[in-house]
Amino acid sequence: MAVVIRTAIPLVAMASLFISVLSSCGSGGAEPKLTETPVKISVKEITREGQPEAFSYSGTIEADNTVSIGFSVSGRVQSVNVQEGQHVNTGQLLATIETTEYENSLLVAKASLEQAADNFKRYDELHAKGSLPERDYITAKVTLAQAQANLSSAQKRLTDTKLYAPFAGIISAKSVEKGASAAPGVSGFTLLKTDQVYAQASVTESEIGKLTIGKDASVTIPVLKEELKGKISIINPQGDATTRTFAVKIRLPNASGKLLPGMMTDINIATGKTADVLTIPVDAVVRDADDITYVFVVNAQNKAIRKRIATGGLSATGIIITNGLQPGDKVVVAGQTRIKDGQTVSL
Repeated sequence: MAVVIRTAIPLVAMASLFISVLSSCGSGGAEPKLTETPVKISVKEITREGQPEAFSYSGTIEADNTVSIGFSVSGRVQSVNVQEGQHVNTGQLLATIETTEYENSLLVAKASLEQAADNFKRYDELHAKGSLPERDYITAKVTLAQAQANLSSAQKRLTDTKLYAPFAGIISAKSVEKGASAAPGVSGFTLLKTDQVYAQASVTESEIGKLTIGKDASVTIPVLKEELKGKISIINPQGDATTRTFAVKIRLPNASGKLLPGMMTDINIATGKTADVLTIPVDAVVRDADDITYVFVVNAQNKAIRKRIATGGLSATGIIITNGLQPGDKVVVAGQTRIKDGQTVSL
């Protein structure tokens, strides 16, 4: 029993010493807690403002008219006189097909008409004398009319061996070559009428009711760095079944031919009405590396909260906000580049 008592005493002492060391280390190694320093910023409380109502759209230039042109008679193509991208005038010869067959048909038709005319002349004289039955006279008259119609058709078929431009424009596609066989109804060329063009925009059903034919519109063509004035000339009443949008077209003059179908446009249309909108200063908007647009809003705890926004163009007082903010929000307008989401700020 004496051996057990002597062994326990050192163990207790060692445990007490170990606890004492740990306690002393804990009390001596405590570090002071760091306090976050608020960042000084400026804010603006946003409210709704009355602004002239205007809509902005991205659109494209379209030709005034687009037609597919082809021969109305069959034959081997003899010549092709234009190329894709070429500007042509009204009545300009585009292509021809071989004429031998149609020239021969015209000669036969002329001969048949001469024969029918000669027969009718003799029958007409006999009929006038009462020496010809009425039935034979009518037969001769019908034969003459048929011969005249055949000649007219033969002349038209010969004329149709030449293909002309129905109006001035640009050849956008050519699908016929010399030596190929042409057939009626098969397109040989696509012709675009571009002396006047349209800037077309797709308008949502929530906005289409505010637009009417004749409204003024401003059309900017970024690639040409030009701004043109026009008026709404067409509002398609049939909406797209997939996008639920309606096509609106602004007619633009294009005597110089600089406006080409397919060019991108920025279209602005003023409705002539006033709308209440949210606007913020341009300097308040921040754009990150992923091209996401956002602002910082200060909450009741003086924390800067990052909010993603959607913009709807410019106004006289700043950028119009369509989504992401509410009236009464305090938007950071100065110092936003020195803060991060959730950081404490001071006004």
